[in-house]
This record gives sequence, C-alpha cells and structure tokens, in this order.
Amino acid sequence: MKKFYKYITSVTLMLMAMASVALVGCNDNIADEDLYTYKPEMLSDYLHNNAEFSDFAAIVEKAGKMELLSTYGTYTCFAPTNDAIKKYLDTYGLNSIDQLSAADCDTIASTLLVDKLYSMADLGALQGFIEDQNMLGRPLACEPIQVLVGEDSVTTYRINRSALIIYEMANDSVDNGIVHPISTVAESSNQTLPTIMREDASISIFNTCLEITGLDEKMQRIKDPSYDPRDWEYMEGLYRSHEHNNYCWVPQSRNYGFTAFAVPDSILRAEYNITDWESMYDYACTIYTEGAGQEYYGKSAEALRDERNPLNKLIAYHLLDRKGLYSKLYTNCTIFRNEINPTEWYSTMQPLSTVKVEYVYGTNKFRGQSQIRTLYLNRMYDPNRQNLTNRGAIVSQTVGEGLVQEAVNGVYYYIDRLIDYGENTHNTVFNTRMRIDFYDIWPELMTNDIRTTRTGEGDSPASKDAAARNYIFPQGYFDNVETNEDGDFIYQGCRNYYWSYEGDEFNLRSDNNVYDITFNLPSVPTGQYQIRLGFCLIPTRGIAQFYVDGLPQGIPLDMRGNGGNFSGIWEARVGWRSNYTNLSQDAKEQTRKELANQGWYYGPRGVRNISTGGGSVKDDNLLSASNSSPFCNNNGTVRRLIYTGPLDGNVQHTMRIRSTYAVGGAELMFDYLEIVPKSVYGIEGEGKGEDDL
Repeated sequence: MKKFYKYITSVTLMLMAMASVALVGCNDNIADEDLYTYKPEMLSDYLHNNAEFSDFAAIVEKAGKMELLSTYGTYTCFAPTNDAIKKYLDTYGLNSIDQLSAADCDTIASTLLVDKLYSMADLGALQGFIEDQNMLGRPLACEPIQVLVGEDSVTTYRINRSALIIYEMANDSVDNGIVHPISTVAESSNQTLPTIMREDASISIFNTCLEITGLDEKMQRIKDPSYDPRDWEYMEGLYRSHEHNNYCWVPQSRNYGFTAFAVPDSILRAEYNITDWESMYDYACTIYTEGAGQEYYGKSAEALRDERNPLNKLIAYHLLDRKGLYSKLYTNCTIFRNEINPTEWYSTMQPLSTVKVEYVYGTNKFRGQSQIRTLYLNRMYDPNRQNLTNRGAIVSQTVGEGLVQEAVNGVYYYIDRLIDYGENTHNTVFNTRMRIDFYDIWPELMTNDIRTTRTGEGDSPASKDAAARNYIFPQGYFDNVETNEDGDFIYQGCRNYYWSYEGDEFNLRSDNNVYDITFNLPSVPTGQYQIRLGFCLIPTRGIAQFYVDGLPQGIPLDMRGNGGNFSGIWEARVGWRSNYTNLSQDAKEQTRKELANQGWYYGPRGVRNISTGGGSVKDDNLLSASNSSPFCNNNGTVRRLIYTGPLDGNVQHTMRIRSTYAVGGAELMFDYLEIVPKSVYGIEGEGKGEDDL
C-alpha cells in the first residue's frame, strides 16, 4: 500500500479497503506489510475504543488534541500501549499520567502524530527519517529492525531509535489515518546538537575538540524569536509566472540548524594514530600549514578558539551551518542517474569553505570503486581524469544503538575518514565543474524544511499544506541576501516536470518593474574561474545586469525567450542546433565550442525533466530516458557565461543582479550557478572540450 489514502475521501477509502480485501483473496503473494485492516471509525474513536491505549488517549485528551483526531485528515499515529506509557512514567519516577502537565502531554502526543499517511511499506522506502515532520515540527528517525514473530523473521521499524512498532498490530487503518502501536514512548530531544553528541562515547575525541575550540558554543541557537509568520501573512497569495499560477506561503518558522560529521575514536586510532585532541591538533597542522608560528596557530586555550587555528579549521570543516537530514542532503529530482550522480555543494562552519556531497549510484561512469547507493563527502572520480581521484568519506545513516541522533537544532552522523579543506582537496575535489543549485547556497532553506523530496503535488489555494508548496520570503529571512524592498522573493517548490535543475527555482519580481538582489557567492579555492548562470528562457523574464564584487559584467542579459521562434534565432545567431542528442559526436563537440565562444552553453545532458503526462510521474526514482527530456534538447534551458577571471579563496565574493528592463512586472529567474576552474573550461586548440553532462 503506497500512500493511496492521500487525496481521497473516507468513502473512497472504504471502497478501496473492500476492494483490497477482494484482491487478497485472488492473490496470495501480497507481502504481509502491504496488508492492512480497516475500521469504520476515527482515530479518536480508535484510541477511546481500545483499552490497550487508554493511557495514551488520556494524554491526547490532556494535550487538547483529541478533537483534531476526530476530524477528517491523513494522520499517522504511533500509539504507545499502556505498558509503554508505564515504562515511560517509571523512567521519570512518576506514578500516573496525572503527574504530567498539559505541556508534557502535548509534547508526547505531538511527537507521535504525523499529518501524513505512512504504511509499513512506506516506512520501508525511507532513508533514515520520515520526510514529513511530526506535530512538534520535528522529523522522526525511522530504521528497519528484524524481529521474530513466532518462528518467522520479519521487518518492523524503530522510531527515534527507541520505540519499536509492534509488527502484529501495525497498519491498523481508520477513517482519517493509520495506527502503528509502539512498545515504548518515542521521545524528541529538546537538547541542542552538542549536548546529544556528548552522550556518544564512541566520538569522545571529536567531542573534546568541539569543546576546546569553542565550536560547540556556536551550535546552540535554535530559533529566531523575532520571526512571527503572522506578521507576513499579507504577502501570501497568488503570483503569476508566465503560464503558471503560483500560490505562495511564508515559512512558518525561522529556525537555526547544524549538521556534524563525526569520525569515531576507533577510526581515528586505526587510520590516523590519533588518540586525543593533541594528536588531532598535530594532524591538523599537516593540513593547514598557513600561519605556523603565529599566536593563533598554537595550543593555548585562546589560540584553539581562533577560527584561523588548524584544529579549529579541521573540526569546523566537519560541521554544516544547516540541519541536514540524510535523505535531504541530496536530491534525485531531474538527475538522470544513468549519466551523473546527485551532487551538492554546501558551506561549512570553517569560514570561506565548501564541502562536496555526492550520492553514488552504480549506473554511470562516475562510480569507480566506490560503494553504490552511498553518500560521500569530498569524493572525486572521473574516468577521464583519474589523476584527480579522491576517495572521500562515507556518511553512515545512523549512529550507535540507543543514541539520540537528531537534536532540536541539528543532527549528526558518523563518517569513516577525516575530511579537510587543504591543498590536496583543492587540487582534486574542486578541480571540476561545480554545479550549485541555489537551494544549496542559503542554509535557511534546508534547516526550515523548505524543499521536499516529493514532486508534482499540484499548485492551488489548498497547496499551503502540500509538501511541494511554494514560498515567499520576507525581507531579512536570509542572512547574506539583500533584495529591493518591494521585491517579491519566491521559491517554486520541486516539480520534476519543471524546466529547472533539481526541480525548483527562485524568482524575484516587482510590480514596479524593478528587481535587484545581492548575495554571497559560494567559496572556492583561489584560482581562475568562469561563473555561469543556469536559467530558463521564458517571455516573462526581464533583462538584467550582472555584477561580481560590485563590478558590472558585460552587457545586460536578455533572459526572455519566445518558444519555437527562439530555436531559429539561436541557430542563426550563435549556432544552436535542435535535437542535440541526435547529432554525431563530432557535431556535438563543434556546436558546443561555437556556443562557448559566444558565452552560451546548452543545458546539461545529465539533467532531465519529466515529459509524459504533465508530471504524472511523481517518483523521482522512476526518471528514465523514455519518460523525460534532456535539458540539452530544450531551447529554453540554457547556461550563460557571467564572469571569467580570478576568485580569491580568502575573500567573500558577491554577485548582484539588477533589472534593466522589466516592464509588466517581469521576473528574474535564477536556478543554479556553475563555478568552473580554468583546468576544465580552458581546453584550447584541438583538445577535447568540456563534456556536455
């Protein structure tokens, strides 16, 4: 059963339930976890009518949530049995639920309720966390566990590393949801990330380094108390973009978040002979040699807290300034994995540094010797440039048994190697074309769960509750971004049928025909680079002047396009060729060079948008050559050269985009950047040019 409850009425649900019973009679091969029972009652009735859950029902009542569970909806309830509640009370030295406050009850109930349906089969498709947040606004960790039922070994799931779903009682469906009874109360931690990490004895050296560098103090922020979404509700509503109606909503929170990639003590000892913080410092000095002899370079308490200190740099590079759940550290949306791996580039807490995150599949030439379906940090492999190979670090989905992995403001993972932003990393990992989605650039997006891994859920006034909804951001929501005061800064949620890299895009528009935005560019090692903008040519786009570090770059860029006529214009002016993928290899290379000489590039061949049924394929894992079209064949999905020149890795560079023509409220569309070192773009003479992926 795959979430078919989602958009149907209770009457339809009953009909489908009866139909499924009939199907079971005809097919004895349906997996047990896909079977479910149906009861003509609401979730509130279920809790009241089953004596085994009477204590949890009392908690839900005291939390004031029982009335909510009596209304139609799509709830998943992880319901603790009375025995589970007793164990919980015993843990805290309590005798009865009467000793729990209303706030305590609200925390318990909200932790165990999710406003989306997840059957056991759905839970099995997850990667570490339930995508939709619970009613406490937190994701729930979910991991498969093998248990014995009689003599049979079956798969059930553990929630938040503590509460086991009782297999024999799971998948109990009611009119407005589904119930999974649990044997222990699953709790959400109210502690910050450094606090929960201190409970993990297997990373004691890493934790000590966090403390002596003072980096643990930089990971204490939880929420911006000054942000109230009610102050900005007047901004919500319909915004039209070309032929699309975009209903946009303000974020409901402005939280702060962090991610830590910690190397266990056992690996530090075995791989690096590191046994304490001092030997970790000595190792860091071999990576970060700049500044040796300076006061900040030493081992004093004051020096270690200086962000220029080698140990401080090394540990900070293992920390992200965003809360990154495993399945959301990358996306499959529009990524054609037969040809490329999903890859992201994120800032770290080491100033002016970036880390590469790559999910490796076994279906393309970039696999090498790496493990398939595995998340890597700072991995580099290209069969055509094997001298640049870097193994990178593997990210484990879970941590030790019984440990809390997700804090109120972050999450941590084990990795099996140290990573760094030293010379070798610069020369290998960053010696490649970096394609950076704008979603990667602003940490607030990931921390506040702005992007979903679902696509194509529709766009209507009801989309405020959809996973793939659009957002409009108030002034000041993002650090390091400045927009004109009347600018509508919009995020269009992921749709795998959009002409957008990774399915999402940003728009900036103004009813006064002016848009203006300045933001920090991602940091890269010192060198010569090209910066390109990936965007979609559509008639409603304007004409914009680009600036890097305040200096104008070339003439204003006309970002408008007019469908079929555009092909003819480009073919005549710059040599653009239709049906690019049908050309011979020589013709492809020739037309790419001709366009590059004029500052234009085809859209990437390894990126595709769903083309059948207007987005009818909602699962990004089903993207294929038969149901999608490559960006390189689309005359609207293009890349434009913005800047060629030096970038200093010790300086924060900026980009500004200002409208020069935006009559009729035209919009700026910015989708992704490419930052490309000269070693990649600077192929001269008869050499083989940059690939088209």
